[in-house]
Amino acid sequence: MTKDLEQLRKDIEKIDREIVELMIRRNDAAKEIGVLKNELGIAVRNKDVEKKVIERYRRMAENTSLPQDVSESVCRLLIESSVELQSAIPKKRCEKKVTIVGGTGGMGRWLQRYFTGLGAEVNIVSRSVGCADDMKDSDIVIISVPISSVGSKLKEADAVCRKDALIFDISSVKSPFADILKGMAERRKVCSVHHMFGPSAVSMLGRNVVVCDCGCKEAVSEAAELFDSEGSNLIFTSIERHDELTAYVLAFAHASNIVFFTALRESGIPFNELEKISSSTFRKCLSACIPVSEENAPLYHEIQHLNENAEEMWDVFEKALKEVMGASLSHTPEMFIELMEKGKEYFRKG
Repeated sequence: MTKDLEQLRKDIEKIDREIVELMIRRNDAAKEIGVLKNELGIAVRNKDVEKKVIERYRRMAENTSLPQDVSESVCRLLIESSVELQSAIPKKRCEKKVTIVGGTGGMGRWLQRYFTGLGAEVNIVSRSVGCADDMKDSDIVIISVPISSVGSKLKEADAVCRKDALIFDISSVKSPFADILKGMAERRKVCSVHHMFGPSAVSMLGRNVVVCDCGCKEAVSEAAELFDSEGSNLIFTSIERHDELTAYVLAFAHASNIVFFTALRESGIPFNELEKISSSTFRKCLSACIPVSEENAPLYHEIQHLNENAEEMWDVFEKALKEVMGASLSHTPEMFIELMEKGKEYFRKG
């Protein structure tokens, strides 16, 4: 019986290998379709075609041991993978010289791949590669360094770059160097950009890019054009409003996850014991906070510490915590129900 079980497991392993090979072949074919769509000027996504593919998967699973919902779920994942690959195929050219300051970091490498794919000549300047003078002849200079170093790098770029060069940073927090950006924008093409995604992104599909106006509309327009890829979402705001929003979108989101896993640790209950009886809500919380616990701690501290709106965010956090705690410990449910209803109303209003 044990031998039969082992053989069956080997059979499944072989089938799994074949499934992965078929998925790779499917992606390769989808990429060829993407190239053809690009040449013909056809949009990547076609909802009618996607609907037909999903219906086909459901039909193929009908009256088999494979549930139709499972077949559809797999199909949707494959479609998203195909669309992601097709969206990564460059649809425009950027035949300019781009210098990435700090280009050896995660996002620096992503920017290098992105602009190389657009046909740009990409130059890297970092502690171990090149120097500030290498920015002199660049059409575009992107500052991709730790938040605390952005201000000094902007000043270096201001000193050596051509007057017609476009300069922008990609920092998660703008407060520490906002005045430098606004001062530069009075006399040259400068703005500020924030990618709301990490270096693992394959394409711009569904990704948000925030472009901050520091006082030069021309810079905003040119920077937006660089990231205006099919499927990307461009958001325009002032540099001050950026940090007000990211105090909640980033700092608060990170902090709430850190508070969650810190509270679990402080409880004294072993994680594996909690995980064994986890509810669907608990698992959803874990899916967010476990990756946060593995992130770049110094960067996350800068996002918390350097945003000038952080103290206000923490005041709101503390007030909300006390409000929820009071409602939870109340002997009557009215306060708690009211909080839940207000939350529902907040999300519905959008």
